[in-house]
Amino acid sequence: MINYCFHNDAVVFKLESLMHTKTLPSNFRLSTKYLQIKSSLAEVGLVEPVVIFIDSVKNHVKIIDGHLRVEALKDLGEKKVKCLISSVYDTFTPNSRVNRITIIQEQRMIKEALNSGIPIEKLSLALNMSVDAIKGKIRVLNGISPEVINIFSNHHIPKATFYILKQMKPMRQIECSALMINVENFSRNFALSLLHNTPPNLLVGKPENLETDTAGRRKMLDRLEREMAQVHVDTQKLKETYGVNTLRLVIVKTHIASLLENPKILQWLLKHKPELLTELNKISNINSLDD
Repeated sequence: MINYCFHNDAVVFKLESLMHTKTLPSNFRLSTKYLQIKSSLAEVGLVEPVVIFIDSVKNHVKIIDGHLRVEALKDLGEKKVKCLISSVYDTFTPNSRVNRITIIQEQRMIKEALNSGIPIEKLSLALNMSVDAIKGKIRVLNGISPEVINIFSNHHIPKATFYILKQMKPMRQIECSALMINVENFSRNFALSLLHNTPPNLLVGKPENLETDTAGRRKMLDRLEREMAQVHVDTQKLKETYGVNTLRLVIVKTHIASLLENPKILQWLLKHKPELLTELNKISNINSLDD
């Protein structure tokens, strides 16, 4: 059976009637995110409705997701906003289910917008970004192998990593990108170590600031790659057992708590096994496997 988390239709509410469920930083109006939201609302309008929950007990309309959108609309002089009504009061789930856009996806969207006839100046205003910055985003994948773009399409890759990969030939780019996926490390420093460990015949020209490679340095980087691959294997094993171990912890905690709530058992432990009672209390207060 499917349970719907939201009502089917969006409903318009007055902005003044919406109640915040979290405190925004005092300088939130200076943040890049807020300025982009405000600029986008001014140029394009509201794209994503605000998510709210109606508390019938206290007669409050609470904002679950969209606090910055609400404040930006107020600053723009709007009085009303389109909202989606949530059937549950959950301020965590909506944001956790959103897939954040990657650099590759962002570039594709910008290209499609420009190809559809939207002037780059209007796009600049909507994204609160300079024209030069947009042009830079369009060029960020120039020199990157199509296979690498496909491999990284759903991953958040730093821009600096792409600039380092551009200094390698396509086959080496593919090899390095596969290694990054395996060890789940896309950082600039890791990409730089792969660049230093790349044979000269797989480089495009002479990379900037690349030190002369030595046998000792190459050996060290080979060992680093092997160690990171092993770390990835160990991490995967932990991921596979973490859920089961957490479930076991919850079951054990629940059972111990039920025992300690029994007056007769508690009195017996106090009288005969006080040291055991201390340990049981510690276990019952554990909140996670990290503890």
